[in-house]
Amino acid sequence: MSSGRLMRVRFVIAYDGTDFSGWQLQPGRRTVQGEMEVAARRLCSRRVSMTGSGRTDAGVHAAGQVVHADLFHDELGRFERGFSPMLPRDVSVLSVEEVSPDFHARFSAVSRLYRYRIARRDNPLTSRFEHVLDRDLDTSGMREAASLSVGAASWRAMAKEGGSNSGWDVEVLSADVFEDTLGWTFLIRSNRFLRGMVRLWVGTLVSIGTRRAEPGLIRELLNTGNRELAGPSLPARGLTLLKVRFP
Repeated sequence: MSSGRLMRVRFVIAYDGTDFSGWQLQPGRRTVQGEMEVAARRLCSRRVSMTGSGRTDAGVHAAGQVVHADLFHDELGRFERGFSPMLPRDVSVLSVEEVSPDFHARFSAVSRLYRYRIARRDNPLTSRFEHVLDRDLDTSGMREAASLSVGAASWRAMAKEGGSNSGWDVEVLSADVFEDTLGWTFLIRSNRFLRGMVRLWVGTLVSIGTRRAEPGLIRELLNTGNRELAGPSLPARGLTLLKVRFP
């Protein structure tokens, strides 16, 4: 058992969320936090609590999830060399570094960037990470609607009840849609995200892209909070947490 002064360590990790019930520990369920804490216990012979920057839902992926933990100094080398190999193949540690003692993966973050991917047709090499929609979409209409999402507003109409929501106010810092030959990429960066927010937002943009609604629907939803007007929540597999920013 190690002893002495604890240090705070930041991990940047990636994971394929397909076979996980999300990030957060849940009794009897496989979670990313659970796998990390099991591996950490094997390395240190003690419980090491892992705190993530956000609670990604079941099936949601991450390319840049940020996690912090408190380690003893003689444990850092073990984590740098041996942590990633002890994790399952669908989780990988990208970096390990000591940070300030007051760093907090969740509360120190100033923004998070999410990507949602829609493909025109199924591809076995990428199907775990994208939703397939075999129809054309009006990209210009969706981009206009995305631009109307930027700013501070109540997102009650495009978020699910429950979770850790302490209020509905969100400041969206950037939002856009890009089309390529294989499909569409939806990007949204915000100071915080509510439960189910991105998947409902993209579902609403798709409703606009199929011309069932006008781009102005986004402003109507943000102004009225009427959840009945929002589009459907799209499947989790298309959603990836790309990056977390800190001061």
